[in-house]
Amino acid sequence: MQHTLAPRSLQSREWIILALIQLMEKKAYSLISITEITRKAGLARQTFYRNYQDKDDVLFEYLCNQYETYWYVSPEQSALGKEMLISLFHMWKEQAPPSLLENIWNGDRKIRQIIFRSVEHYIQKLYHGGSDEEERAEQARLRYYALRSLASTLHVLLIEWTIRFFQESPEEMGTISYELTSSMREFLRG
Repeated sequence: MQHTLAPRSLQSREWIILALIQLMEKKAYSLISITEITRKAGLARQTFYRNYQDKDDVLFEYLCNQYETYWYVSPEQSALGKEMLISLFHMWKEQAPPSLLENIWNGDRKIRQIIFRSVEHYIQKLYHGGSDEEERAEQARLRYYALRSLASTLHVLLIEWTIRFFQESPEEMGTISYELTSSMREFLRG
């Protein structure tokens, strides 16, 4: 069951996310503390912990919200079709905060883990199927690995493309990802 957050809680969450992104402009993600985030946001630590378990949850939520924007699926589109993948790479290049990109370029492994988790989370939303009880055990196992493989492939392409300073165009990256993931996407649709 999904519940709606109170306006104050939403505002606090926005301030916390903004504070983290701003702090990442001056400091490596892994070195930022909860105390620094709450000071920058102008909030008490308990407000932070009412909203998040740790700073990884903050970045995870931010990225998931961005994917909602990047990967809007219209009724005419299939999940992760070629146009949708191209738009992902366009949006990543144009709208990812420079502080996030800088942390990727500096090799922050924690950032990469959170990016993978958030990509995987969004892909699971796109390909939400029946519960494991409804599927045969083998199908559930294959579906699990197909989702993970698809998320891994997109994650690696985003990270490597970023590290290479966007040498290829978003169209080229969208086409590459579309071709590399065709069998996984086909399986998940089936």
